[in-house]
Amino acid sequence: MVLTNDQRVTAIAEFGFSERQARFLELVMRHAGVCVPRQYARFAGIANGCKKCNAFFDQLIRRGYAVACDCVHNRARLYHVRHRPLYHAIGEMDSRYRRPVPARRAVERLMLLDGVLATPSLAWITTNAEKARYFDALTTPNDQPPLADDVADRPSTPVVGTFVGQFPIGLVPTGRAVFFFLALVPWTDDFRVFIQAHTRFLRVAREWTIRLCFLGH
Repeated sequence: MVLTNDQRVTAIAEFGFSERQARFLELVMRHAGVCVPRQYARFAGIANGCKKCNAFFDQLIRRGYAVACDCVHNRARLYHVRHRPLYHAIGEMDSRYRRPVPARRAVERLMLLDGVLATPSLAWITTNAEKARYFDALTTPNDQPPLADDVADRPSTPVVGTFVGQFPIGLVPTGRAVFFFLALVPWTDDFRVFIQAHTRFLRVAREWTIRLCFLGH
């Protein structure tokens, strides 16, 4: 069974989280597996280090939903959400984000999550199965562009392997597709491969944007 975004949030909230906390955790679990307190503070519109922010992360640790470790350069505490029942509740019990993550990859995932949090209006599709269903929806004659819930309602497709890729696709309510790319190196080889891998999408999507996320420096 493929869950919609709202269904996943409801499933997470049943573990004792508020709707706002559940929506944040849904993004973390589907995009990165790791997060830092400033990201939740930004998402929730509260001050980093305030009582509400600290209480949320204390709850994650106390109930065994996440483990904490030092970030690169010890600038902040990194929280890895890896509680199996949480991932099972959203239908992603085999998610790679539950596995231990090396420091360099953790930084990349935090960057990706920052990019996702910067675009709160988008509905994201993240798994290969979701991307394959989205492609099927794009190529099915229809006057309306497919939205995230339309993708969830479609049956599984056998061509999942065609869409292997680590970056999510965001869908605007109007139907525009946003293809996200994390630029980690100062040359274009990886980006060229990314474009080639998504050529089939770009040919059939009615409207699309490619959004690049760069390191701050």
